[in-house]
Amino acid sequence: MNLRTFLTARALPAAAALLLFFLAAVIAFTPQFRGEVLPQHDVLQYESSVQDIRAHRAATGEDPQWTGSMFGGMPAYLLNVAYPAQLVKHLAEPVVGIVDTPAGFLFFACVSMWLMLLMVGIDSRVAIAGALAYGLSTYFFLIIGAGHITKMWALVYAPLMMGGAWMTLRGDMWCGGAVTALAASLEIGANHPQITYYFLLAMGALWLSEAVASLRSRSWRPLLRRTGVLAMAGVLAAASNFAPLWYTAQHTGDTIRGGSELAADAERTGLDPDYATAWSYGPAESFTLLVPDFMGGSSTRGFAPDGEVAAALADYGLRDVATQLPAYWGDQPFTAGPTYLGAAALFLAVLGFLLADNRWRWWLLGISAFMLLLAWGRHIMGFTQLMFRLLPGYDKFRTVSMALVVVQWTVPLLATLALMRLWRGDVPPQRLRRALAWAAGIAGGLCLVLAAGGSLLSDFGREASAATMTAQFRQLFTEAGMERYAADGTADEMGLAAAAAMASERASMMRADAWRSLLFVLLAAGAVWLYVRGRIGRGMLTAAAGLLMAVDLLAVDLRFLPHDSFGTARSQRVALTNADRTILADKEPGFRVLNLTVSPFNDATTSWHHRSVGGYHGAKLARYQDLIDRYLAAGHNGVLDMLDTRYLIVPRAGGGTEAVRRETANGAAWFVAEVAGAETPRDEIELLGAADLKRTAVVAARDLRRIAPRTCGAQGGRIALAEYRPNYQRYEYTAPEEAVAVFSEIWYDKGWTATIDGAPAEAFRADYVLRGMVLPAGTHTVEWRFRAPAWRTTEGVTLAASLAILAGCAACLVRALLRRRKGSAPCA
Repeated sequence: MNLRTFLTARALPAAAALLLFFLAAVIAFTPQFRGEVLPQHDVLQYESSVQDIRAHRAATGEDPQWTGSMFGGMPAYLLNVAYPAQLVKHLAEPVVGIVDTPAGFLFFACVSMWLMLLMVGIDSRVAIAGALAYGLSTYFFLIIGAGHITKMWALVYAPLMMGGAWMTLRGDMWCGGAVTALAASLEIGANHPQITYYFLLAMGALWLSEAVASLRSRSWRPLLRRTGVLAMAGVLAAASNFAPLWYTAQHTGDTIRGGSELAADAERTGLDPDYATAWSYGPAESFTLLVPDFMGGSSTRGFAPDGEVAAALADYGLRDVATQLPAYWGDQPFTAGPTYLGAAALFLAVLGFLLADNRWRWWLLGISAFMLLLAWGRHIMGFTQLMFRLLPGYDKFRTVSMALVVVQWTVPLLATLALMRLWRGDVPPQRLRRALAWAAGIAGGLCLVLAAGGSLLSDFGREASAATMTAQFRQLFTEAGMERYAADGTADEMGLAAAAAMASERASMMRADAWRSLLFVLLAAGAVWLYVRGRIGRGMLTAAAGLLMAVDLLAVDLRFLPHDSFGTARSQRVALTNADRTILADKEPGFRVLNLTVSPFNDATTSWHHRSVGGYHGAKLARYQDLIDRYLAAGHNGVLDMLDTRYLIVPRAGGGTEAVRRETANGAAWFVAEVAGAETPRDEIELLGAADLKRTAVVAARDLRRIAPRTCGAQGGRIALAEYRPNYQRYEYTAPEEAVAVFSEIWYDKGWTATIDGAPAEAFRADYVLRGMVLPAGTHTVEWRFRAPAWRTTEGVTLAASLAILAGCAACLVRALLRRRKGSAPCA
C-alpha cells in the first residue's frame, strides 16, 4: 500500500472520525471547555468516602486498604485500593486522560464503538455513524450527570471487548484473542461487575450463534480452537485484575450482596428480590426507547407553570404547586430520565435486522429481547426469579433496568449493519424496497399509533395520581386546621381535578414526542428512499443517517443534562460548617459522628471531615446493615454508645447546623464485667437491645471458649486509644487482673490482626459488629493492624497476567506489520 492510498483509505477517515467524535463531545459538553464543572452527586459521595484513605496515603505513602470514616469502618476493596500490578489499566490511564471527563466519556465511547465496527468489517466512514449513535446514547448522559463513573468507563470499553470476541470467533483468532484480553482487562478494571456481566451474556449469545453455525456445517474443530483462544483471553483478562477480583469475591459474602446472617441459610444466596428489582423497567415504560417522554421524563421534572395542571390548580390558588408535581408516572422509585435509543437509530436497526444475514440478526435480536426481559424485573417476577436461580451471580446485582445497556449497543450495531449493506450496494432492489417499507411501517407506524391514539392506551397515571393527590390535599387541609374541607369532599374534588390535568398533560407530552420521533423516522426513511431511487450516493446517505441519529439523540440528551447543569470551576468538596469546626476541635482520636441533617445511611458527605456512623455504599457490611435496620435507624442510644458516637450534627434553630455532644458514648474501648453468650446471630442482635453494653459483652457461643471460665472484671482498669489510623490502632491499658475488653472498631477477620506488646494475640467478635479480646493483667499495649491477606501472591498473579497480555498485544502488532510488509491482509 503506497502512501497516497494509505492516507486516502486509512489515515484521513480515521482523522475525520476522531475529529467528529471530539466535535460531538464539545457540543454536548461545551461548558467544560469554558472551564466550568459538572456537579455530580455520586462523585461527591465517592470523594467524601475516600478522604481518610487519601489523607493516609499522603501522610504515610501507604495504602490503608481500609476506611474508618464510613459505617464505622469497612474494607476499601470496593472503594479505593491501589493495585500497582494492574499494568494494563495503568497504561491506559494517560491515553484516556487526553480528553478530560465528562467530554472524554463521550469521545472514547465513540472511539471504542468505531474500532469495534472496524473489527467486524464495517467501512471506517460508515462506522462513524454507528459510533455516534452509541456515544450519544441518552443513558450515558443520565449516568454522567449522576456521577456513575465506573459504570461509564465499563460502557466505554464494552464495545471493544465485544469486537475482540467477534474477531476471535470469526476473524483472525490470535489478534482477536489479544484484543479481547486487552479490552476485557480494561473492562474488568473499570470495576463495574454488573455492566461486565451483561456484556458477557451478550458474548455468550454470540458464541451460541457460532455454535449453531458449526452444528449446521458439521465443523466443530475451528470453533473449539477459537473458543479455547477466547477462553484463554478471558482468563488472562481476569488474572490481570486478579487482586481486586480476589478481594472483592472474598469480601462479597460479608456484605449485603451476600445476604444477612439473620436470614435462613437458604435465603442468604444474594440480594433480597424486592431490593434487587426495585428499579425495573416496566413493559409500558419500554416505549421510552422510541418516544423519550412516554413516561414523563425525569422524576424530578415538574409540570409547566402555564400548563394544564397549573390551570387546574389555579382555581384553588395553588398554581405554583404544578412545578413541584412529578411529570414522571412510571413504576421506578425515581429516575433521572428514560433510556432513549433514538427514533432514527431504531428505524435503521429494524432495517438492519431485515437486511443482515442470519449469523448477525438472530443472536442480536435474541440478546436484545433477553435483556429487555431482564430489565422488566419485578413486572415478570417468575422469569426474574428463574434467572436468579439459573444465572450464576446474577442475584448479587440490583437495578435490573441496567440490562438495557446491551440494547443500546445492539441498536447502533444493527443500524450500522443496515448502512453497510447499503454502502456495498449488494442488496437486490426489490428486497431493499420491501425491507424499507417494513422498517418504516414498524418504527413509524408505532410512533403514529402513539401520536394519534396513545391517549386511549393508558390512563397516564391518572388513577394513582388521584389517590396520591387526594391524600395530600386532605393532609394539607388538616395541618392548616381546615378539617371540614378534608371531610366535605373538597379535597377529593381537588385531587381528582389535579389528577385529570396531570394525566392530560402527560399525554400531551407523550404525543409531542411521538410526533417528533415519527419525524425522525420519516427523515431517515426518506434518505434511504432517495438512495434507492439513485438521487443521492452512498456517502450522502451515510452522512445523512449519522447526522439524523446524532441530532435526534443529542437534543434529548441535553434535556436531561443541559449546559446550565455546569457551574463555576471549583473542586468538589464538602464545606466546613460551624458544627464541623466544633467537632474537629476535639482532638481525641477515634470517636464517631451521626449527622441528622442528612439521610445518614444514604449520604457519605459526613465522612469528608469525620468518622461517620452512616455513609453511602451499595455493598456495606451485612452485619452493619442489620444494625442499621434494627437499632441505628431508630437512634437506639445503647448501640450509638457502643459505636462511640460522641457527636450528633443537628439542625440549628434559625438555620444552619450545630454539634451536640453525647456524654454517654462508651469510648474507643472499655472493660466489661460480664459476657452474655448467644447461640445464633439473631440471639446476638436481640441481646444488644436488652443488655447494658457498658458492662456486658454479647459474644457468639462459639467464641465463649476463648473467655470462660476466666473472670471478666477489671475494677480499676483503664484502657485508652493512643493512636488512630484507618488501618492501625494502638491502645494503652492497665488492668489489675485478666479482663475482657471491647474495642469500638468493626470486626473483620480477613485482614485485621492483633498483638499485645508485639506478640500475636487472639481476638473475637463482640456486640455483633465490634472486636473483643481477653487482656492479661498489668500495663500493656494492644495494636491492631489491617493488611489484605495474601497480598504478594495476588499481586504477583496480577502482574504476570498483565505482562502476558501486553506481550501478546505487542506480538500481534509485530505480526500485523510483517504481514503488511509482505503484502498480506492485515489481521483485522
